[in-house]
Order: sequence, then structure tokens, then C-alpha cells
Amino acid sequence: MSEVINKQLSSNVTRTADPIFGNDSTTLPQEEATTSFFFISGYMYGGCVTFTAHLLHTLHRKEVFRIAKRFERKKKNFAYGIRYQNVSLEYLDTVQNVFITDMFNLFECLTKLKRRKRKGREEVTIVIHDPGEIFKFNEPYLKYWNIITIRKSMQQYLRDKYGIESKFLYHPYYPYPVHLDDQEEENNKMQAVSMSRIDFNKNMEIILDANRKARNQVKIYGWANSKYVSEWLDKNAFNQYYQGKYVKSFDATSEILRKAKFMVDLSFLPNDGGGTQYTFLDAIYHNCAIILNRQWIENIDPKYRDFRQGENCYAVSNAEELKELLDDAENVDTSKIVQNARKLLDRHINNAGDWNKEVMSLQRLSFEK
Repeated sequence: MSEVINKQLSSNVTRTADPIFGNDSTTLPQEEATTSFFFISGYMYGGCVTFTAHLLHTLHRKEVFRIAKRFERKKKNFAYGIRYQNVSLEYLDTVQNVFITDMFNLFECLTKLKRRKRKGREEVTIVIHDPGEIFKFNEPYLKYWNIITIRKSMQQYLRDKYGIESKFLYHPYYPYPVHLDDQEEENNKMQAVSMSRIDFNKNMEIILDANRKARNQVKIYGWANSKYVSEWLDKNAFNQYYQGKYVKSFDATSEILRKAKFMVDLSFLPNDGGGTQYTFLDAIYHNCAIILNRQWIENIDPKYRDFRQGENCYAVSNAEELKELLDDAENVDTSKIVQNARKLLDRHINNAGDWNKEVMSLQRLSFEK
């Protein structure tokens, strides 16, 4: 993998001053206590990180809190032009509206957040991304929070399995500046890439198996779970096609996708699917056709299904089907697929204002009390 330079993101979006991070105190005056965003997870790769960055950019915010052993004044790089600040668990008591963009495994926060119920349910909002974020440890606490889901299948899963109502919102997409090749190069893009985490439920073994036989191979990028790689993948085959993890920046994402004709993501998670992920949206944003796991689009209630094979995506069930598609890559006209998929992307860009309305409504409820 050629080294990707993490350039300073330039944008014509006007950003407002952040009333929270502009204050160096460990406690916040009541009049400055607007919605505070927290990323409560030690898992710093994947769609939840990307979601957090897109959400904050959409809201013209620049920073997010993380829970650590102690409060730190220094802000650090989170991803995609967003910074984070470490604060102690007790910091949750000093802010009013807590908006958690992701919470995974840090169960010591649960009791702290439950206590806020006496102040009002509206004071804690959490985004649940997929069924893998729900455990026997945190499921009983969900009734104390405002829950937002970003796929309709997940909303239905919470209702059916746990009797928990959630609010569905299309996850926001921030249209960052990109460099696209000219039309001649655009028409001759031949690369196939994978950019998801190399992890369980991603089915990277199918890609490796197809690569062994295909004339055109898939280049694999992304953070790798070492346990998954060692237990599930052929090490030699993986090393042959793995290009390394990439910088969590818009420039790095664009550098990989702008030359690709196909983006392959074979993710599948039981009780999830049908909707979009950021790997899908980034590919569409760069005029790449997406190749999905057929289970993502067929093992799902049709009313929750955004993607349809041959209309706005391609789908495969196994390595042989992927190989056939890769071998015929130069003859495949993806223009109609990309054009149709763009309608899905427009929905995530145009409806991003719904998240701002959600945040503002939480603040109004707090100030009215």
C-alpha cells in the first residue's frame, strides 16, 4: 500500500464555537451545559467511529468525550478531523444532556447513567448500531435511555426481542471534499477493494478464496483483528492481498476508493442488515459499485431492504460467485448501479438535519425543566 498522507481537511462548512470544549474546567456552568457527546468504547476502528465523525461534522461540532481513568485537558486525534478529550467517569455527573454515539463493553458506565433517570429520561440518548452491542449486562438498562437505531431491521429487533421502542434515523453522511479522476479515468477504473474491518462477521475468507482463483483480485485494506486472522484466515493468502490499515481520514478513504470500480463488503450479522453502512456509502460517494453478501439483502424483511441485486448493488453468496464477477469486471457497466445507489446516499446527506433536530429537542427539554 502506498503511503497515504493525512492532509488537513478543507471544507466550506461554517463551524460554530463549541461551548463545552471551549471551557477548560472539569465542571460546566449551567448556562453552558448543552448536549455533550460521548464515545464510550475502547474499539477505535469501524463504523461506530465513522458514524461519530460524520455526526459531529454534520452538527458543526469538532470534539467528543471518552471515558478514561482521569481527566485530561489535552485533546487528541479521534478520526476524520474530529478530536477527543479523556474525562473520568464522574464527569458524566457534570453535564446535562448526554448523547452517546457508541457504547461497547464499558459496563461501569451503566449504573452511572441509570442514576440519571431521576433527572429525566430525555437526558441520556444512546445510538445502538447493531445486535452485537446488546449483552445480558446492558440489556436491562436500555429502558432508562432514549434509544436511536440507524437501521430499521435493528429497530424491529429491539422491539420484538426486548420490547424496547427506539427512534429510527438514517445515519448522517457528511459530504467531505474529494478528488475524483477525470471522466476517462473514471470509465477505466478496474480495482476491486475491501475497506471494512478484518473481523468476525465480515467473511473475509470468501474474498481470499475468490482471490486465489480470480483474474482480478480484491485489494484488502483495514484494521485487522489478530484473533480472527489467525483462527479463520489462511495467513499466507491474507498477507498476499492485505494492503494494511489506512489512516482514519477522509483523504485516506478517498485515495483508496477513487481508483476502484468495485467495493466488496461481505458483512453479515444475524438480526441486522438490509440498510446501509459507511463502507457502502463511501463507495457510492466515489462512484464505486458495491458487492454485498447476499444474506445482507435477502435474509431480511423486504420492507427493511434498501438494496436490490442488479438494481443498486451486486450480491454474492460464495467465493465462486465473487470470482465470476471479478473475472468479468472489465465488461461490466456499473453506471446504472451507481446511479441508483446514489439515491440512497442522497437520503443520508439530505436527512442529516434530522439529527440536529433531535439534539436541539433534547436541549429544549432540559432547559424547560
